[in-house]
Amino acid sequence: MKRTKIEQLLLVVAWAGLIGGILFTTLVSKGIWESHMDMAFPQAVLTFVGGVGASVVGWAVLMQVIRISDKIRRIEEHLKEPKE
Repeated sequence: MKRTKIEQLLLVVAWAGLIGGILFTTLVSKGIWESHMDMAFPQAVLTFVGGVGASVVGWAVLMQVIRISDKIRRIEEHLKEPKE
């Protein structure tokens, strides 16, 4: 099934956001952990869990938008077919 340019862009943004968000969150959490401040471990864990969770939720929302668009296109194509 062919996707429009906007859908392809959403797909790229979704995957880049997921991978980039996880990598960025990992780096921020590592920086917090290595700061050796008071309560650094709980803050690093909370930052990691929150960042990864936000990345996964954003990815899932964008993937659902793309999936809904695919279903709508499939329905439109089905309705355009001649009735015999």
